Amino acid sequence: MVLAVDTGFFTRGMEILDVGCGAGSNVLYLARSGFRASGVDLSPGAVTAAKSRLSEAHLDSPVGEGDVLALPFPNGSFDGLVDNGCFHTIPLRRRVRYAEEVHRVLRPGGAFVLSWVAREHTGPMGPPHRPSLKEVVTLLESRFLFLRTGYRTASEEEGPSAYFAFLRRRTAPYPPPR
Repeated sequence: MVLAVDTGFFTRGMEILDVGCGAGSNVLYLARSGFRASGVDLSPGAVTAAKSRLSEAHLDSPVGEGDVLALPFPNGSFDGLVDNGCFHTIPLRRRVRYAEEVHRVLRPGGAFVLSWVAREHTGPMGPPHRPSLKEVVTLLESRFLFLRTGYRTASEEEGPSAYFAFLRRRTAPYPPPR
């Protein structure tokens, strides 16, 4: 996500939602960096931790409980979305619903940064089903343009091997196959 800020993919002042925000690290970083950051997480404990951290930092970013498969926001509520580790925890059969929801709450043309534990990761850390880049493209390409993808190998500091993608919500229908 730092790369998204440093390269200008996310521009200051954007309203950004961290999907599956956990203890709020991304919300904190974004709020401190000049964004209108919000977070949502299914876990009440994670939401409590995020609110506590934001309060200690004297930041007024909203964080609340919510299910990524039924996000508690109106259509087109956000300029940007971040998902750093939520997507790959969703059961395979529910991932289409995930795609529908993140598409719904992101404004047309909005920016989306997604990262997930890579299929290539062989260590014990991470979800049981680790999506390939192809699986993610197949799921999201009809709703989002893939502008940049990358891969990071496992390390003690960064965690398991992971992919990331910079996506833009489509403003026109996906072209039909030829």
